[in-house]
Amino acid sequence: MIRELEFKVLCHRHRDVIYRYAQSLLANRSDAEDASQEVLLRLWNHLPRINPFHIRGWLLRTTRHYCLDQIRRRSNCSTPLLLGDEALDDRPDEFAVNPSCAADSSFRLEQARKALLRLPENLRSVFVLYEVNGLRYREIAETLEIPINTVKVYLSRARERLSKLTTEEESWTKTCND
Repeated sequence: MIRELEFKVLCHRHRDVIYRYAQSLLANRSDAEDASQEVLLRLWNHLPRINPFHIRGWLLRTTRHYCLDQIRRRSNCSTPLLLGDEALDDRPDEFAVNPSCAADSSFRLEQARKALLRLPENLRSVFVLYEVNGLRYREIAETLEIPINTVKVYLSRARERLSKLTTEEESWTKTCND
């Protein structure tokens, strides 16, 4: 009974973070839902052995490993990876009131989706864990099992590449529209 209650509380507390992270890696809503369910099932099976102070890191590390396995399976089937529209939509859009701003915001969001997909998995994971899920450097380091300095370097590189990729996309789009 206590285990069930603890499990329900943990599921409620962490399911959105697990889902968003899985969605950013798998780029598909139904695959992310499957990954979330699998990770929560693994949580149930391993709950007595998990240190309660490191549960979030364990969940995100498990999510990452599961998603990377799924991506490897996809690559064996040569299925292209497409980032679904819902991957970055979990954040509210403050500009949605003004249609002009909403259109510009939608365009920029699409650029961000494309650029995020072009990042290597290690940079994308650090970026999503920090910027989307709000983890601290230490938590990301534990989750990805890398040193904190590597987290900082990857985050910096991810931001730099995203900035470059979105700038390239803007200039290409502007050239095509002129």
